Amino acid sequence: MKSIAKERINADLYRALSSILMTKVNHPELQGATILRTELSDDGSVCDIFVTDHLAAFRQATGFFRSEMAKLVKLRRVPRLVFIQDKGQENADRINALLAELARGKK
Repeated sequence: MKSIAKERINADLYRALSSILMTKVNHPELQGATILRTELSDDGSVCDIFVTDHLAAFRQATGFFRSEMAKLVKLRRVPRLVFIQDKGQENADRINALLAELARGKK
């Protein structure tokens, strides 16, 4: 798949999933959750969705997200959705804490 087409589809998937999360999901755990980014596989069959937290609730609602996304994004084949917890912010916080500790130790 061409990278420009893949990026456009990624953006469409992200917008659709974010819209579904904000407007159609009634699950109390998912009310404060955030979808950070999506990554479509090269063949378009799998879409990795990186979320902040509540991974179990997202995985439980996979079928709902997929069916709602199929209504919003016009694709020949709707990709399989795989929810992944993004630990980037946690890692950044831990590194900042370590750096602050080192800075205090040098003074």
